[in-house]
Amino acid sequence: MNSKASTASKDIQQAVPPIAARIAQLMANLGIAALPRNYELLFEALNGNAGVAREIAALGRTPDQLSLDAIALRHALPSHNALAAGKAADDAVRVLCEIAKTAEESQRQRAVAVQELEEIAARMKRDPVLGISDFASDATRLLSLMQDILGTDRMASACIGDLQSHLDSLRSGLATSREALTHDPVTGLANQAALLGHLKGIFEDKAAAGTCALLVFRVEQLREFADSHAAGADEKTVKRLATLFRQSVKKNDLVARTGPDLFCLLLSDVTREIAAGIARRMADKVADMAFPFLDRELPAGFLTLTAGLSMTDSAKTPVMLCEQADQALAYASETGMALRIYSAEVAERAGRTYRGGAAA
Repeated sequence: MNSKASTASKDIQQAVPPIAARIAQLMANLGIAALPRNYELLFEALNGNAGVAREIAALGRTPDQLSLDAIALRHALPSHNALAAGKAADDAVRVLCEIAKTAEESQRQRAVAVQELEEIAARMKRDPVLGISDFASDATRLLSLMQDILGTDRMASACIGDLQSHLDSLRSGLATSREALTHDPVTGLANQAALLGHLKGIFEDKAAAGTCALLVFRVEQLREFADSHAAGADEKTVKRLATLFRQSVKKNDLVARTGPDLFCLLLSDVTREIAAGIARRMADKVADMAFPFLDRELPAGFLTLTAGLSMTDSAKTPVMLCEQADQALAYASETGMALRIYSAEVAERAGRTYRGGAAA
């Protein structure tokens, strides 16, 4: 390979996100099919979900797809919950078909019984003496027909109960899917989709919401340290951080986890000064705490926070607000500051038009 080709190859390899490269390598090593839902499953395992990682490892090499799907269903991954809901719907249709078939058979049996009764009544009307002498055999035949009808009715009742169970499963699957689509599986916090949903409501009625602040925090050293250990090793640390963030906000504020080392606070009806003060207090708390990691602790000061802050009065849409907070966070990281507030300077550095607000 010539030097130009070698350089191009290195550039391509460096452009591939580390997590994507790790997933591809893991798929190749374990013989897992390159299906979109398997990418999601392995991303979950490599992104801090220790339970998923352990269950995949227990399957060994070349795990079958049904076993992989079962793991994902137990952990309520969105794409797999769609499969579960689809299966529940298919089962419900099957049971409905069985109920229809059973009802048709029951109707046929009832028609036969009615015909028998009409014939008996007609014979007794024509010749009461002969009709009475034949009644014993007629009664036996009618009793058999009624037993068949009752048996069919019991089957129909069982099918209806089965259908109810499938419908309950379908309802539960859809509810689980909604939960998985809006919550981080490790911490239970809101995810990026839920954050954008809350922001949409705020921007639809800015007058009622007042001025809100979005703080995006990066937990420095967490991703690098977690990447050098087994999947899920940082789960206790992430959960402890989630608890710390929850305890630091008001009841109506939103806490979200939007990445392996990213947490967000959406603060309602606050000023820049108050939001910046909350960010600094959070940074002090994290710097002063020791965090669990595997069978030891990360000492106080090992993890630190870098934050970007944007305000709803400087953005026109939820996406714009998030972009502004991300730009402020990037600027803070580049300049070695603990906090940057979205400003004209930040916007200029990011090549964007400044839309209001004050510099940090």
